[in-house]
Formats: sequence, C-alpha cells, structure tokens
Amino acid sequence: MNLNKKIDFSLFEEARQTIIVLLQEWQQRVDQVEIAVRETQQFASAIQLNNQLWQDIQAYYQQNRIIQTTLPAANRRLQQRFLAVLMTLVNQLRSVPSHADVYNDLIAFKDRVIEAIAYIQTGNRG
Repeated sequence: MNLNKKIDFSLFEEARQTIIVLLQEWQQRVDQVEIAVRETQQFASAIQLNNQLWQDIQAYYQQNRIIQTTLPAANRRLQQRFLAVLMTLVNQLRSVPSHADVYNDLIAFKDRVIEAIAYIQTGNRG
C-alpha cells in the first residue's frame, strides 16, 4: 500500500489529473466488488473495500488538509474542492459497515465518485 497520499498542488493540471485518476480507480474498485456481490452474495469483499476506501480517504485528507497560501488561487481552489470531495465521500461510508448496509453504501459511494469527477473537472457541483 502506498502510504504517501500527498498531492502536489503546485502544478494545477497534474494535480487535477492525479485526483481524477484516483477517483476513477475508486469507481472501478467499487464496480468490481458490486458485480462480485451481486453474483455471489458474499459481502466480505464489500466490507473489505469499504474499510480500504475509508482508510485511503482519511489518509488523503490528513496529508492534504493544509492549504498552501503561496499557491495560485486556482490551485488552492482545486485543493479545497478535493478536500470537500473527500469529506463527501467519507460520509458516504461507515467506519464499521454491516452486511445489510455495506452494498448500498458502496453503490451510493460510487454515485458520489461520479459526481466528484465532474466537480473536479469543471469546478461546478451538480
């Protein structure tokens, strides 16, 4: 597991692309688990993914939470959008998921990820 979750916001386009790729990876991971759960009704993989995503989001938030005031305004806004996205996504997950809720939580999480990708790309919510 890559422990360095710090994003370099000094290069706007690279930071934006890094965030988009990260969100797309999370979306793909949820897609894979969603299919597996539907086919097998085995919720252990969903709980494991929930826990991994929870930890990843917490790590990304902790390592990127300090806004660098020396950055250009657009870069700071991108960082603020990223932090807002992380808060939205972590609130979609449960720290201790149950079998009954984890599947629905992951599906809702995936919906928020899709919205987050658009938000990071355009800067517009909704």
